[in-house]
Amino acid sequence: MKKLCLAAMVAATLLGCNVGDEVVEHSGIDIDNLSQADLQNYANITADALTVVAKAAKDCAENLPVGNSNECYIPEIQGNIDIAVAKGRIKVEKQTDRVVIHTVEAMQFTTHNAITDGEIISLTLNEKTDDDYIMTMNNSNQITFKGMLVNTADNDATYWSTESTSPLTYRYNINEVHPYITNGSAIISGKDNQHFTWSADANGYISVTR
Repeated sequence: MKKLCLAAMVAATLLGCNVGDEVVEHSGIDIDNLSQADLQNYANITADALTVVAKAAKDCAENLPVGNSNECYIPEIQGNIDIAVAKGRIKVEKQTDRVVIHTVEAMQFTTHNAITDGEIISLTLNEKTDDDYIMTMNNSNQITFKGMLVNTADNDATYWSTESTSPLTYRYNINEVHPYITNGSAIISGKDNQHFTWSADANGYISVTR
């Protein structure tokens, strides 16, 4: 069963396995042996991918009545953000004080980031992968999240997960070059419970600490 789940994740179907954390724990990135530059690159990819999902969710939930849900494809973002979306679809559920966001179809994307070399990355925020894989956005545009990313073009299938430790604020207006997230932090986890922290400052700059 575990092999079937791993195969499903590599194929980005990510349905019905409930083993996301287990896969990262046993087959995740070896954080202790990564350089500081590699940590920064993983953090940048992760923050950019989450920002793309946050913008898609914000747009998808626009004018949605409380108690209703909607599904939308994840579009390309114009501007300087280094994410080219290949495909992906989200479901948003409007609650009184927040929007709950899941990926119905994992977001697949490419980036020029040095650790990927143009390969396909997949991000899932889906409770069918693990019960607590989710993103939320409150009425002040603060987001919390837990999800998993996988380098689907890598022969060794590189996995990592990310989870917010303090809410990050999604920011975007028509005068900005691109959307960004600010004023919060998260961890990235790899194999054997190795992890590091990434943070966004008030200007959206991403920094990392071991």
